[in-house]
Amino acid sequence: MNRVSVMVVTNQTSPYQVEFMDAVARSGLVDLRVVYLHSQRPGRHWRVPVIAHEHLVLDGDTQRLESARGWVQNADLVVMAYYQDAFAAELLRERVQTGRAWCFWGERPGVTRWAALGALYRRWKLRALHQSRAAIWGIGAFALERYRREFGAHRVYCNVPYFSDLSRFSRTPPPLTPALSPSDGERAAESRVRGGVHRTLLYSGSLIHRKGVDLLATAFARVAPTHPQLKLLVMGEGESQADMEARLSGVRERVEFVGFQDWEKLPAFYAQADALCAPSRHDGWALVVPEALASGLPVIGTDRMGAVLDLIQPGRNGWRVAAGQLEPLCRAIELVATLPAAELAGMAGAARQTAAGHSLESGVERFQRAVKASLPSRD
Repeated sequence: MNRVSVMVVTNQTSPYQVEFMDAVARSGLVDLRVVYLHSQRPGRHWRVPVIAHEHLVLDGDTQRLESARGWVQNADLVVMAYYQDAFAAELLRERVQTGRAWCFWGERPGVTRWAALGALYRRWKLRALHQSRAAIWGIGAFALERYRREFGAHRVYCNVPYFSDLSRFSRTPPPLTPALSPSDGERAAESRVRGGVHRTLLYSGSLIHRKGVDLLATAFARVAPTHPQLKLLVMGEGESQADMEARLSGVRERVEFVGFQDWEKLPAFYAQADALCAPSRHDGWALVVPEALASGLPVIGTDRMGAVLDLIQPGRNGWRVAAGQLEPLCRAIELVATLPAAELAGMAGAARQTAAGHSLESGVERFQRAVKASLPSRD
């Protein structure tokens, strides 16, 4: 029996996207072709990865677009993972005209545009989706909730978030005394502080307002003076860095800015931390969350982040705080600073267990199930 042929149209050749598509192609479960609309987008500094699956990178080239048109005509299923691009619109229009199966794959809508205007914009740009029963793949339950509300129940919905190879973030946990009691844990934590061992909070991502870095800087500056063991490691760059530095001026000696780091260097920085703080006002998914969990880091995240809602169990592997709110963030950072060593170690173990269930292999299986659900029955 021939394999199902699947064509994915997506935005750019990010290392994460390429890695996931490589894994899908390598599995042999589907015959995969991917059209990348761009090799890089403004504001992204990743190295262009080696791509091991059949693909086209359009980058505005009309000759490559002609090749993509052939693919869009012949695939059993076309997965549209981007729509705000003229070439993407052309490919979608041609696919709809064939009358063959297609689906849409995306993060939660309604983030970057005013709510009412954004809904009108999507109704126009995605009118083919509104007028069809095409399946929708949401990047997490956070996305699916909004898509169901906006596009109705008369279609198949699948939860297909981002996946990457988390094994590179695994590290050997620190040795623990097997029969550590709570009181022993408290004494161990005190011993670490007296011995000069710090609690390091990591931030990884763009330094922009949407990511909540202003709140992070304000919260850390408020909490740190009464917790001398607390440090902040900031990985990333962006327009808000000067504002962060100003807010952190009173505790600047306990903050390290390391700038943008390429993909392969990330695990080494996660390994320096005890917890991740991701205080985004909104994030459709946030790959930093599963990366931190795989590194054994409990996560402080907000209730407007897809990965936090899907993966974080408050009090077990991290904490959820209200997006855009300073006081809950301060309380969560204080918990990281004061949590007994034994409890922090237990949360680290729970974090790794959660990440184990979000492996690249499980992502490939979920992709395959979504493909099957999105195709007409072959019975």
